Amino acid sequence: MSVAGFDIGNQASCVAVARKRGIDVLMNKESKRETPSVVAFGSKNRLLGTDAVGSMSVNPRNTISQLKRLLGKRFSSADTQRDLHALPYEALEGPDGGILLQVDYLGERQGFSPEQLIAMIMVDLKAIAEADGSPVTDCVVAVPTYYTEAERYALLNASQVAGVNCLRLFNETTATALAYGIYKTDLPEKDVINVVFVDVGNTALQVSIVAFKKGQLRVLSHAWDRNLGGRDFDEVLFNHFCAEFGAKHKIDIKSNARASFRLRQACEKAKKVLSANAMAPLSVECLMNDVDVKGMISRDDFEAMSQPILQRALPTLQQAIADAGLDPSAIHSVEAVGSSSRVPAILNILQQFFGKEPGRTLNSKEVVSRGCALNCAMLSPIFRVRDFEVVDAHPFGVLLKWEKDGAATSQVLFKRMGPTPSLKALTLLRSSTFTMEAAYTDDSVLPADGDRRIASFTIGPPVAKGAPGAAEAKLKVHFRLNLHGIVTVETVNQLEEEEYEEEVKIEKPKPAAAPAPGAAAASAGADAKMEDAAPADVPVDAQQEAEDAAAAGTQVGETGPSPMETEAKGGDAAAANGDAAPVVEKVKRKRTRKHAVPVQAQAPGLNTQQLQGLYEKECQMALQDRVQEETNEVKNALEAYVYQLRGKLADAYADYSTEQERSSASQQLERMEDWLYDEGEDEVKSVYTAKLNELKALGAPVEGRYREATQRPAAIASLTGTAQNFITFAQTTDPAYSHISNEERQSVMGECQKALSWLQEKETAQRGLRKTDEPVLVCADIKKKEDTLTRFANPIITKPPPPPPKKEEKKDEEKPAAAATATSEPMETEDPAAQAAAGPDGAAAYATPGTDPMQS
Repeated sequence: MSVAGFDIGNQASCVAVARKRGIDVLMNKESKRETPSVVAFGSKNRLLGTDAVGSMSVNPRNTISQLKRLLGKRFSSADTQRDLHALPYEALEGPDGGILLQVDYLGERQGFSPEQLIAMIMVDLKAIAEADGSPVTDCVVAVPTYYTEAERYALLNASQVAGVNCLRLFNETTATALAYGIYKTDLPEKDVINVVFVDVGNTALQVSIVAFKKGQLRVLSHAWDRNLGGRDFDEVLFNHFCAEFGAKHKIDIKSNARASFRLRQACEKAKKVLSANAMAPLSVECLMNDVDVKGMISRDDFEAMSQPILQRALPTLQQAIADAGLDPSAIHSVEAVGSSSRVPAILNILQQFFGKEPGRTLNSKEVVSRGCALNCAMLSPIFRVRDFEVVDAHPFGVLLKWEKDGAATSQVLFKRMGPTPSLKALTLLRSSTFTMEAAYTDDSVLPADGDRRIASFTIGPPVAKGAPGAAEAKLKVHFRLNLHGIVTVETVNQLEEEEYEEEVKIEKPKPAAAPAPGAAAASAGADAKMEDAAPADVPVDAQQEAEDAAAAGTQVGETGPSPMETEAKGGDAAAANGDAAPVVEKVKRKRTRKHAVPVQAQAPGLNTQQLQGLYEKECQMALQDRVQEETNEVKNALEAYVYQLRGKLADAYADYSTEQERSSASQQLERMEDWLYDEGEDEVKSVYTAKLNELKALGAPVEGRYREATQRPAAIASLTGTAQNFITFAQTTDPAYSHISNEERQSVMGECQKALSWLQEKETAQRGLRKTDEPVLVCADIKKKEDTLTRFANPIITKPPPPPPKKEEKKDEEKPAAAATATSEPMETEDPAAQAAAGPDGAAAYATPGTDPMQS
């Protein structure tokens, strides 16, 4: 059993698992640690991961990639339209305003949402994680820091469609920080060191500043640029060579999807070459209209063309430093990760800004999945991990809005860059159902056309009457910013205070003075009171206990209530008499009752019914894939048997088959081959199975004669050796076997002689046959004869010798007299302890285990 960490990238994905021996980054069936994030659709089935890569160039319109940018987005978004313009497949607007990617699947045009396609990628990653037979129970999925709640909900929905139990959506840079810090043994205990993690991926730049100390990491700030990544540098080269080749060869590359894809691949390779060389060649054969193109690019020209992109990296670094409240000189080290972190221009910008050379100690492709697997092991109850606290920062601020009596009210619920997970409580006075809306604060960095609304919560109506004389009920609403970075309403409770009387014993006879009336807890005009329901280091249960005690007018851990109004009985008489005996008095107390209030949330994502429908569709597609895979295996087996039998009939089987058998078999094999590549190209599994059985029946006689001829000598030698061993035993004079009678020995020898005579007779008959004749001496019969002989002889040769006769014991005539003496006279001993321990017959009495011998 294991838990996994999934790093789903825009181009490639990585999966790591936590096991008892540590963290392993797994390889796919091509022995690579990165699996392409690609899904291809065909007329019979779909292809995932490494199987789908080949379809990107031959069938680009039905091959879906670069899904990370489309997840949770609206079709009308400017960023979405810009991304879809560069992709070869077709996309339409869904009924809910989302994206539906159009492909030809199973002979018809179908639309799939990005959530469904990401779920397919997760199914492939889960299959890689379970390839060794160890089931994956839980997982943690990495997400970009800048993902909004709509995008996070979409990824959670994808995990549910894939049948994966996601424990947490983990920010990618935080996962990198965890994988970096948990293995550090030199972290200070009191002071902190500040480390900057810069992740330059395929589509975005992410910067996080993390404070480390022994056993803890705390994220100080997150900053990002959604549109600064490796693909933007590839696009610079792509536009350059499109213009160059268009002017040179008079071709429009952008109008051809296949040519554009191949040129982009070549540009990506050239970019990687420029990371270590001053010049890089580019060459594509038959790019378009049978034209071969060649070009050359230098690093200086490339960096000059990329200056508008590179200049956008500096504001992101400045934003991260400002949000952390630090100076670049306070940074201990800088770590660069991501697929595009090798671009020298990026590294130069980091070195100039922080004054330190960026470190490359982390594996840029695997570190995120390792951090996710570590965090999953920390969250899972089946693993024990070194204590290491992870305090992440929420990249967005959350604002809460509501109305009362026509007046709009808003309050910051969770501050930007505040700790996560977190819990807040809000107390309100309401008499009917009301609605609260969560939105992003103005200082939250969102896309220009991004929706600032997060979710709305409809609360109520109150389930019980309010306090006596009060027109409104007192409601306490708990808001949680959970591990996924999503705002939810955890509970809504109606607090109802009531008075009751309780009898208590008062030690002092003199009654205490009545307390002064307390002031009201809140002003009459106050509508709500916000409070921290759970600090980052206090469990929620303990905080709830504190809230309950505060509502009841007591402190946590207080067992006796504080007196309020007392009614003495007999107090004056006790005081007059000077008697200090306890007096029973009735005390009025207050207690708070809680009633759960219904709440309905309207948040991004799919409802339960929609998720169930998509899960069932995913299961159907997985079944179709499995059926088609099994069909392909049988078809390949049939094709392989055709070639195998044809080759062996001309080689190994030539001496064991007649000319007529070879001619007939060759004709039938040729017909089968023609059928496979014509009519049998697209058949079901049962047809291929029947054809394979038909061919095997044709070749079975020849194969049987060949097999018997090759295996017969070993079978004959085995039977002969077994019989000779039994004969040798029957003739042995070893005293250890003297208990076996001569009749038994003779019976063993007789059975051996019968078996050898049968074998000699069959061998003689077999030598008179040709190789093309059916054999009379087959290996199965030889094996059967050997087993029969063994079953007969083994009980005889393994018979144990009889036990030796028992010697008669001599009777001791003096023993009764001695016994009579022992019973008639008590034992005398000089040792009192030994005398006490002696039994009634003079023997010492031993204590049984677990008992005290000193007890009688």
